[in-house]
Amino acid sequence: MRNSFVPHGAEDGAMTEVALALAMGFFSIMVLTLVSMGGGAGEAPSYEAIRVVQTAPDRPASVLPTSDDVIVIFDGERFFDTDLNPIDPASVTATGERRIVLAVDPSVRLADVMAARSQIAAVNLVIANLDGSWRAAIEAAKEAGND
Repeated sequence: MRNSFVPHGAEDGAMTEVALALAMGFFSIMVLTLVSMGGGAGEAPSYEAIRVVQTAPDRPASVLPTSDDVIVIFDGERFFDTDLNPIDPASVTATGERRIVLAVDPSVRLADVMAARSQIAAVNLVIANLDGSWRAAIEAAKEAGND
């Protein structure tokens, strides 16, 4: 009489191989589905464009102020004119070739500068840093209560 049974574990090994192949197949399909669904879902984020002026060889990199410029000072909290009087940024507008110069304290965060820039309705706007004398004048005006 011959022993006609299969050694222990041989059938289990075949079933494990089949289960593993099925799991790999389902995993591949799931990954492909997730990738294809995530590719076109939602709208692409849009960002406000920042206008960059390209310098030419005959034009200096820094743009010097002119007498037609309207200067608005932003200290991180409020807007001022050149006499350090508080102003409403919505009232500042530029017509034609007039340019708005938004002078900003260098310690102000970029997000705050962009928020301040969005409050001024001007196409031709230049952002510049305040120098030490302007910052000292603003601090003196705050201490004197002229804010």
